[in-house]
Amino acid sequence: FQCGKDSVHERVVIDLLVGIMDDPLYDQLRTKEQFGYSVSCGARWTYGIVGLCFQVTTSCRSADEVSERIEKFLTDFRADLVEMSNETFFEHVVSLAKDKLQMWNSLEEETGSLWAEIAENRYDFEVHRNEASALKTITKSDLLKVFDKYLSPDHEKRRKLEVHAIGTSEGLASSGRPCVGPDENVGEIIDEQLNAYRKIASKTWGTIY
Repeated sequence: FQCGKDSVHERVVIDLLVGIMDDPLYDQLRTKEQFGYSVSCGARWTYGIVGLCFQVTTSCRSADEVSERIEKFLTDFRADLVEMSNETFFEHVVSLAKDKLQMWNSLEEETGSLWAEIAENRYDFEVHRNEASALKTITKSDLLKVFDKYLSPDHEKRRKLEVHAIGTSEGLASSGRPCVGPDENVGEIIDEQLNAYRKIASKTWGTIY
């Protein structure tokens, strides 16, 4: 899901959503329903755009079933957000702030974080402290607004990209696998797609579609 242009506010709200959503997503789809053997969600930062992604790896469900189940989870999760008590909400806020203010485990880890700021052209060398400070201003209402704008299945203008990687095994997990003719060169098809992507990606830093 493409969420918005990078800002401290957008980043911390998305991080907070992930922190609240990750455990119930795993518990429902992985533990209770055995929908896939790997289930997770996480925040993304891509060329100046904040995003959120879901990943499900399964050997017993089709890609379409996975997509539909994630949509249902999002619908159900919004109801949980609405019913969440202020006490529980602030527990999540404090937990995320503590994570962001943890000391580095090594010089290598700290150097990697600082170098990432340079590589991403953001240059916020106090990023974790600034994000923890921004969490003080976040309310449950802010969380619901961001969810409704970027993730809610009911929002007509949300921006979602689905990527289906379908294996060669038999059964539901292979449903929807594309057929490649005997005369087609798979390598050339992949190269064409990669080159087209690179051409577009090099011109889209900080752009929202």
